[in-house]
Amino acid sequence: MTTQELFQLIALPVPVRERFERWEAEGVSVMTPDLESRLLCREKWAEAWQDLTALLGEDPGHLRALLEELTVAARQYPKWVQAGIPLEIYRDTMAFATRYLKDGLAAYGEYCFTAGWWFPRQLALELFRLGSLEFEFVREGEAHKVFFHIPTDASLAPEAVDDSLRRLRDFIPRFFPDWEKAELILDSWLMSPLLRPLLPEDSRILAFQDRFELFSLDEDNMGAVTWVFPGPTVPLEKLPEKTSLQKKMKAFLLSGGKPGWAAGRLKSAL
Repeated sequence: MTTQELFQLIALPVPVRERFERWEAEGVSVMTPDLESRLLCREKWAEAWQDLTALLGEDPGHLRALLEELTVAARQYPKWVQAGIPLEIYRDTMAFATRYLKDGLAAYGEYCFTAGWWFPRQLALELFRLGSLEFEFVREGEAHKVFFHIPTDASLAPEAVDDSLRRLRDFIPRFFPDWEKAELILDSWLMSPLLRPLLPEDSRILAFQDRFELFSLDEDNMGAVTWVFPGPTVPLEKLPEKTSLQKKMKAFLLSGGKPGWAAGRLKSAL
């Protein structure tokens, strides 16, 4: 797959695509075989991301870094074909880039990519979007784990979650048979029981939480703030109140509350 085909497949925003095409014509890539191999290795991709950004130097919005990563994504496509993973899953997984560009535009007023450090998971064929949710396949020693991730555009409607779980149930034996008995884990601010007072009884977040058995809670964690209030960091009193959750969360934070972060295991087997 060429980068041009990938840009079209994931509906990359036209202004970004045009910039990328210009950079490609100028031959500005800094990617090397060694850097690419490290970017695709879980144990090395954090240092590889640091090295990539250092080589690029000034890179507003990390757009040049995103082009480098998408070029790797295009080169990785034959592995998806060889594994038999459908083009639809490749498209939905790599559209992570498009989603973050649009999220950046909404939060900062310009296209930017704030998740380049995370993208190697998709590039290395270790994280896949299946319907509404994403699933990351992780080997920790002898243990196999599948981590749930909730994209910013995900629907947590029960039928959407059920659909993603059905897709996962079909996906694992076909492509990751060693993970058939893996732990199924959600490690997220959305799991925190401290959110319950901020949400209505019929909240989809609470219904989603109820699918998991809690096994860890960090009561002091403030990570939820960046997810509920995306955009530039501002004092608590200046946080936006565009949604009901933002309004309640802001009042909660101003009163000294902390949203916390938690992890749980899926209660029912796939």
